[in-house]
Amino acid sequence: MAGRLSFTVGFLIVASVGLLHGACAASTYMVGDDLGWTVPPNSSYYEEWASQRTFQIGDTFVFNWTAGTHSATEVSTREEYDNCTKMGMILMFAGVQITFNANGTHYFLCSEGTHCERGQKMVIKIGDGIAPSFAAPSLAAAAALSALLLSTLAIFFLN
Repeated sequence: MAGRLSFTVGFLIVASVGLLHGACAASTYMVGDDLGWTVPPNSSYYEEWASQRTFQIGDTFVFNWTAGTHSATEVSTREEYDNCTKMGMILMFAGVQITFNANGTHYFLCSEGTHCERGQKMVIKIGDGIAPSFAAPSLAAAAALSALLLSTLAIFFLN
């Protein structure tokens, strides 16, 4: 009986740690690295920056600038992005952090003056870039649910 209990408890610990490990694998990105979020030296700078990385659910993006007036404006569609449409969710302070909790494609631009037209815009593609048709549960929630289920089964079989 004690051997069975030890095995069950050990299994629960290993399963929980394995599930939670994936939930902690998120990265934080400083948009534009050392350049930050500003009018870039060329119009493809942010496109090239983003294409060199693979972004995942849970990743955080920091839009930071040290000089000038800028914004990080999220627009809804590729057309608004391509046309530098300056209406959307506007984040006006440097150092703003955005974390994405689902796959999807997000379009950001600077809505100040002609900054967008000069290349201060970028596409952030999370995972496969396709937004789910429903709210996906977080990895931490899935891990907690799995641990609860396994604990319930262990209690049931040990009694």
